[in-house]
Amino acid sequence: MKLTLVKPDPSTSLEQDAALTEAQKQFQMRNLKKMIRFMKAQLKRLEKEVTID
Repeated sequence: MKLTLVKPDPSTSLEQDAALTEAQKQFQMRNLKKMIRFMKAQLKRLEKEVTID
């Protein structure tokens, strides 16, 4: 899995975020939770390889 940073588009507004349906919010939450779990696993793997100060 490859994570990329995306700059927010200035044309999108907070109003659009507020208009998300409940299903879309739940979908985003699931995706965020999956991403967090993935990042934690990556961090553990990296900590085993290299000592992080």
